[in-house]
Amino acid sequence: MYLTYQDYQNMGGTLDETTFNNFEFEAECVVDWYTFMRLKKEQVEDYPPQLARCMNALIRLLKLKSDAMTLGSQTTSIESGGTTTTVTSNATIASQSNDGVSISYNSVSASEVVDKLSLGQKGNEFENTVKLYLNGVRNSLGKRLLYRGLYEDE
Repeated sequence: MYLTYQDYQNMGGTLDETTFNNFEFEAECVVDWYTFMRLKKEQVEDYPPQLARCMNALIRLLKLKSDAMTLGSQTTSIESGGTTTTVTSNATIASQSNDGVSISYNSVSASEVVDKLSLGQKGNEFENTVKLYLNGVRNSLGKRLLYRGLYEDE
C-alpha cells in the first residue's frame, strides 16, 4: 500500500475507508504500470515523498471517473412488508412543478459523458498525473521510476 488511509485523511481526503481502499488499489496499479513495478521492492520508509501526493491525486481522478460513470442514475430503496426493493433509474428529476404537474428529467447517460472525452484524454489523465509527480524521482537504489528502459539488474 503506497498511501495509508491515515495519510490520505491528513491530506484532506474525505472518502470512507472501504471506498478509499478500492481506489488506492487501482491507483497503485496505475503507478506500478508506469514505474515498471520499481516501487514493489521498496520498504515503506524508502518511498519517495512525491508518491503520497501522486497517489492522492490519482485517487481523486478515480473518484471523478467513478462519479462520471454514475451520472444520471439514481437508486431508490422501497421497504414493504419487511422486504427491500431497490429501483435504479437512469434519469434524475431536474425540476418539478406542482400546479401544472410538470417534471423535467436529467437524461445525460454516463456513456455520453465518457464518449465526449477524446481517446487521448481518457488514458492520459492518469499518465499526466504520474509524470507530474514522479518525473525525475528515483527509488532508494537511485533508479529513475519513470525510466522507460531496463537497468542492468532488472
